Amino acid sequence: MSIFHASAEQLELVESFVRPLEELFPVARLHRAEHTDYDNWVTAAEFGWFGISLPEEAGGIGLSVVEEALLFAQFGRHLISPGFMAASLAAKTASLSGNDELAQKILGGEIPVAIARQTAAGITLVDAENAKLCLVISAEGTKLFPVEAIQQRALLDRTQWSIALESAALPGNPIAQASEEDIGASINLLIAAQLTGIAAATLEMAVAYAQIRQQFGVAIGSFQAIKHYCTDMVMNVQAAKDMLSFSAVAMAGNQPDHRFQVASALVVATRAAFFNTGKNIQIHGGMGFSAECDAHLFLKRAHVLETLAGGLKASRAALRAENSIFGKDAAFTG
Repeated sequence: MSIFHASAEQLELVESFVRPLEELFPVARLHRAEHTDYDNWVTAAEFGWFGISLPEEAGGIGLSVVEEALLFAQFGRHLISPGFMAASLAAKTASLSGNDELAQKILGGEIPVAIARQTAAGITLVDAENAKLCLVISAEGTKLFPVEAIQQRALLDRTQWSIALESAALPGNPIAQASEEDIGASINLLIAAQLTGIAAATLEMAVAYAQIRQQFGVAIGSFQAIKHYCTDMVMNVQAAKDMLSFSAVAMAGNQPDHRFQVASALVVATRAAFFNTGKNIQIHGGMGFSAECDAHLFLKRAHVLETLAGGLKASRAALRAENSIFGKDAAFTG
């Protein structure tokens, strides 16, 4: 591991972790109304995906957040349920709370976990239909609740967003919790990683389609406008990947500015994901706007992840709040 990027050994190790993804989680599965990623929950636990960066004595794999970020970037490519991120963060929350038994059960796949974001109106639950625990993210950190304790659940959507979204009221006392100071950077890093994966996947989709779709007897990829779009998408992916890698290395090394670097990675990845998913739909033309095409799935998942992060505005505010070259009161409009 260098001061800027993951090492070749780390990249190779993560490659061995992600080989089952294409078989277990093809993006096409999201077109099936009955699909649920929780069918592979125990398998994911057996692969060790929920405890990549937890130390071995806590039941984890004992790797660093660098490997974890690389793994979650691949999760983003495959649009894996945010519940998998919830499991990783829930195990850390339980461990930070001193509840090692609960952490072990989460890591072992015994207790499926869903994720939610706390808002002024309550909480927004994501893919919680098969979960037993719910990890609630807020500006204060994370809290773990039994799903059965959550009240006033109301289904918002199950089909349009290819994942179940619900509104609910925040229950009483959590069974475990972690402060923003202890877990906030981990939340932002994993969301940034998935958004980076989304940006990369949609770039590849756009380029592949531009090479085979023809107009006026030539591939549309030969048109200057399409070339410009794809070039911009490449730059977005490179920026997101570099910022993700740099921030993960800084966090793994506990560098003084790692929170600022992670917050930066989240902002860059969010912008990259939205730009690339939008241009991917545009390059696909009329087909890109159809339900049968995969393109819209990536845009919608980017919106879900942005919501879980608290929104781009909140991400920018968090970036300003960190000790940085901007200062706490400096304007930031990037």
